[in-house]
Amino acid sequence: MRRSIRLTGIKVITKPNGRRYMYRRVGSSLHPLPDLPENHPEFLAAYAAAGKTPERKRSRHAQGSIGALIEQYLRSQDYSRMAPSSRAVWRRTLDRISTDRGAGLIKDLRADHLRKDIRKLTPGAASNRLKAWRSILRFAVDEGMIAADPSAGLRKPRGEVTPHRQWTADEITAYRKHWPEGSPERIAFEVIYWTGARCVDAARLGWQMVDADGWLGYTQAKTKGPATCPVRTLPAWAQRLADDHRKFLAALPADRLQWIVTRTGKPRSVKGLSQWISKAASLAKLPDDCTAHGLRKARAAALAETGATASQIGAWTGHQSLSEVSHYTRQADQKGILGAEREQNTVNRVEKFPNQRN
Repeated sequence: MRRSIRLTGIKVITKPNGRRYMYRRVGSSLHPLPDLPENHPEFLAAYAAAGKTPERKRSRHAQGSIGALIEQYLRSQDYSRMAPSSRAVWRRTLDRISTDRGAGLIKDLRADHLRKDIRKLTPGAASNRLKAWRSILRFAVDEGMIAADPSAGLRKPRGEVTPHRQWTADEITAYRKHWPEGSPERIAFEVIYWTGARCVDAARLGWQMVDADGWLGYTQAKTKGPATCPVRTLPAWAQRLADDHRKFLAALPADRLQWIVTRTGKPRSVKGLSQWISKAASLAKLPDDCTAHGLRKARAAALAETGATASQIGAWTGHQSLSEVSHYTRQADQKGILGAEREQNTVNRVEKFPNQRN
């Protein structure tokens, strides 16, 4: 009779809410495992992979310190479940906290320490820093490192966070006048402005994502939700966007699949694309706050001015809620919106965007 092999080094942690976390101990390190039966193929594969992982270097932070907590959090499932773009932003904030406060002990941390830490920052940076503190401290409570979260009840810093500004029609015209058709700067501009995609998505868009009906469809890196917009033809309700559509089509390269690349044909990095668009706008003598994300807002506003419904705007730009759409269309031309809605209601030919096209 064949005897079953007992897996060793498995550690199971069950939280008060019933959630289980499984790990394989390799040396002094714990590697996360899926919460599945031990004979499940995915569990066995993860178990084997953990055994091949080189043992992590000993932490440079003392046990019980904020720096050690951050290192453990960065190895956790809470962090690994984030989208790659979110992890990159989170990592930079946590690295700064580790540099500034890593030597301090978690057990000594109080709410007034956190207030002092974020008080010197701008409202936007302070808000992000507080979110990061809350994440690692909730993790510390869940792991039994501290009994209570010192950030609980801490208010967000006062002050207005300056959002990315929507480009004006004059600025869009000036950019197009400065950068001729066919230039990499113009191609990237038209792709981002027409699709309304975030840089993390725009950097990978191309003909390979356009289906037989002429629709661009992709899954967003940040939210994992779908976004869809027309490429080859326009629906009837969007005919007021025909001029932008012609300029977009004229910019698209016919000799390659991916639309936005460097002058040597290599894909642009996400961070590099955002900075490059801002630099191109500056070279066109536009204000410093003309950003790639401002083009996303300009597209949402332009759609609102055609009389597009919130569902149509959300399907195009990938926003998941009406509140998000409202936030991005706040600067739209109100007269244009009312006129477009009146025109749509009169003609009665509105075509809704599909929620998703593969």
